[in-house]
This record gives sequence, structure tokens and C-alpha cells, in this order.
Amino acid sequence: MSLNLDSQLLEALFETISNEVHVLEAVKNSDHFITGFKSLMGNKGDAPDNGKLDRKLFDQFVNVVETGEPLDMIFQYGENGENRWYHVKAKKFNNGLIVYREDRTIAKQAEEKIMQLNTALFTKNRRLEALSSELKTFTTIAANDYNETLKHLYNSMEFIINNDARNLSDAGKANIRRAQAAIQKMKLLTDDIISFSKIHTDEQMILVDLNEILAIVLATLDEKIKVENTIIRPEKLPSVKGYPSLISLLFFHLISNSIKFRKEELDPVIDITHSMKHGSEIEHSSALNDVTYNLVSIADNGIGFDPQEGEKIFTMFYRLHEKGKQKGGIGLAICKKIMDLHGGFIASECTPECTTFKCYFPV
Repeated sequence: MSLNLDSQLLEALFETISNEVHVLEAVKNSDHFITGFKSLMGNKGDAPDNGKLDRKLFDQFVNVVETGEPLDMIFQYGENGENRWYHVKAKKFNNGLIVYREDRTIAKQAEEKIMQLNTALFTKNRRLEALSSELKTFTTIAANDYNETLKHLYNSMEFIINNDARNLSDAGKANIRRAQAAIQKMKLLTDDIISFSKIHTDEQMILVDLNEILAIVLATLDEKIKVENTIIRPEKLPSVKGYPSLISLLFFHLISNSIKFRKEELDPVIDITHSMKHGSEIEHSSALNDVTYNLVSIADNGIGFDPQEGEKIFTMFYRLHEKGKQKGGIGLAICKKIMDLHGGFIASECTPECTTFKCYFPV
């Protein structure tokens, strides 16, 4: 086989190419049929000659030499019990061909992994859609039929007491009152669940001035603040990207809790501060190392909670204190959900002197 280019020049050129390139010469028998290929030149790896040439690929190479039609395909091989994929190109050159081969195994494995993850994600999304539909159905029933039934049951008992009191013993009247109290509690729990399920993000996420939101919340709580002799000490807060109504609800619940869970002997004092924190500095499972956060802290001098319950207090209806003293609710669960919807998270700290809720908004 005679080459049109100087061999040393070709070898130097091949060495600059990161993937495999080989020059093969077709080997023919006496009947001029191609029986194999002989390697004339290459830059790296084993040449795809007779000893290492897949039968399907051999037929493709023969077709390139005989027809002059270029080859550009992905081929899969089984090597040492492992599947590998190669991008193979071939072009006729004199009495043979030039072959380019690129190992695409890692890319192909990543592609298959992505397909598997997409399939799993699709399945999970279907399940989430089904659960969401069930939750909406439950919410609709709870908001209408269930609440209406509780109301009817309560009023029926009230009717019995008002109209048949003379036929009831004192114990009977007391039992009915206890039943009414239980019904009222069920209604409050139902209302809380409905309120939690209605937290969503229909509004657009915009740049929110937290100082303006805080001023509105404090105005709303003004009477309660005055009655409890509460001292509010806010710092200047930043603007964050978020949902105004949800951030307003977040501040409302946190400040209300600070006033509610006060120490009897002390007037409530609430400090609202701001700082910047890098994710790598934050010891929390939700913190992302490559994200910077606006940290808004709301600290009070209230009764606090057991520091070991720092995560549990954000679950629905978790009872912070002894039964009969403070009921469980959904205020902190709502706060957690609001921070989740903002791509951030909320954490808590408690010492004998101070209880702090930290809201991390991603920058």
C-alpha cells in the first residue's frame, strides 16, 4: 500500500489526536475477496485488525472499502465480562481505510443511569400525584362534609341539653358537655390540617423587603404586644426572593409563639437579627456547602424547650410542654413548610436564657 502523505508526518499527526486513529490495509485472497485487515499505522490502543475485530464491525469495514460509503456508528462490545461502547468512524483510504475510535462507555453508562433515574422519578411523580389527589379529596371532605357533620353533632347535643335538661341527670349533662368539648377539639384539629394543606405557592416569587413584611406583622399583633408588655427589638433586615404572604405568615407564627410561650415572671423580649452565613459554616443537614444564606433569627426570653427536641418541634401537633399546659399545634410545622418552599430551612436553638429560631433564605 502506498501512502500519499509522509509516514512520519502521519504518525506525528496521530499523536496529537486524543482518541484512537488507525490506518488499515485490506487483505484479499486470490478471488479478490477481503479476508481481513492489516494495521499499517496507529496512535494508541490495539488496532482493530483480524485478531481484535468484531464480526459485525468487520462486515462494516468491508462495506466501507468496497462501496466507499463512510461509517459512523456506536458499537457495543463485551470485553472481560464488561460491556463497553465505542463511537467508530471509518473512511476509505486507498486500498484500505482510516478508522477513528472513541471510548463512549462512561458517557453511555451515565446516559443509562439518567434513563433509570428518570424512570424512577416518573414513577415517584405518579405516586406523588396520586397522593396529592387523595390529599385534595380529603381536604375537600374535611372542609365541607366532615366539618358540617361535626357542627350538626354539636348542635344536636346542645338541643338535647336545652330541651330535655329536666329528663337528664347531672352526670348525663356532664357527659354531653364532655362529648361537645371533644367534638370542638376535633373541629380545631381539622381546621389546623386544612390550614396546613392550603399552604402553597400560587403567587409569583419576587424580591421581598423583610422590613416591610415585619412592620405589617407587628401592626397586626399590636394589641397582643401591648397587652403582654412585649418588647420588640428588630435590626434592619435584607430583601430576599420569596412569597410575601408566606413570609408574613412565617413571621406571624414565630413572633406569636415568642409572646405566647413567655415566662410568667418576665415581660417578653424579642430580638430580630440578620447575618450572612455560608453553607459550609452551618451544621444542619439541609445546608448546601456551595450556597450563601440570609439568616434571619428571632430570639426570645421565653420558657423554651428541651434542646433534644429541636427537630421534633417542627412536626404537626407535637406537644412542646406538659399535657394541659400547652397544646400541640401546627404553627412551627407551617414555618418549616414555608422555608422548604423557599428552598431554605429553619432551625432552632434553646438555652436557659434564650430561645432562637433561625430562618435560612438562600441568596
